[in-house]
Amino acid sequence: MPLTMIKIKKTEHNKEVGITVSDLDLNIDLSPSLINEIQDLVNKFKLVVFKNQKLTDNALSDFALNFGPPFKPDNNFPVLGSQNSLDSIVVVGNQADEYEKSYLGFQEVLPHSDHQWLKCPSAASMLYAVDIHKYSAPTIWYDMVQAYNELDNVLKEFIDELKIITYNPFYRPFGSVVAKYINRTIDVPPGNIFPHPIVRIHPLTKEKILYMNIAYEVEFENISFNDGVELFNKLKNHILNLDYKYEHNWENNDLVFWDNRATIHYRPPFDSNVRRVLKRITIGGEKPF
Repeated sequence: MPLTMIKIKKTEHNKEVGITVSDLDLNIDLSPSLINEIQDLVNKFKLVVFKNQKLTDNALSDFALNFGPPFKPDNNFPVLGSQNSLDSIVVVGNQADEYEKSYLGFQEVLPHSDHQWLKCPSAASMLYAVDIHKYSAPTIWYDMVQAYNELDNVLKEFIDELKIITYNPFYRPFGSVVAKYINRTIDVPPGNIFPHPIVRIHPLTKEKILYMNIAYEVEFENISFNDGVELFNKLKNHILNLDYKYEHNWENNDLVFWDNRATIHYRPPFDSNVRRVLKRITIGGEKPF
């Protein structure tokens, strides 16, 4: 039977970016009211940290399924781990030799939301810490609702109807893509494109989101190259100086559940000899509007 009468212990983070739940076992049969409460926490705080979880792959998949269908990669539009299209769990690991495939290693992972280059980017993601050694890297989330709110009114009006193209980095050699504005006179990245509103409306909260990454090759529709570069650099600097962010220092058995529509996340580089193993599962999303 689902557990219906439970009061979970919550600790809010600075600037209301993230909240930690410290006394809930995600292996239990969650009631609809508890699932709704967790979704409400994600909506309000953008990410939820669950401490001290002991999750098998099946338990992780079952928990994620409470919040939507799993994201299914399509080899026509490659993403991280799309070679293993039958498995919804991706190992994000360094020194993870016991796994047949693991990804992202020890290098810097620039601020991004997952799958922004697709027609229907993912709605949310989860990372579960399997084995985190000392001197491993944290993960930092930026609140992109507040990123939009902090813009001045003139800039808000200018970008309100603008669309952004994020080029799929997996058509390039791994590790070669950096955040830059595309100059079509020099190079146009390969692959299909799916322009999305740079001011996205969250389908659940109805909040406006600055829907932009600073990890990949991008372009704005229907403005000149010079104006696009200027706008890109202005918004990039705005995001990097944002106060509304949360830095998570991983411990074994942490699970972080974040809103992939309303945040971007970043991982700094770390020593290649340090073991850091997590498992990621992603929830399918809708076309941004």
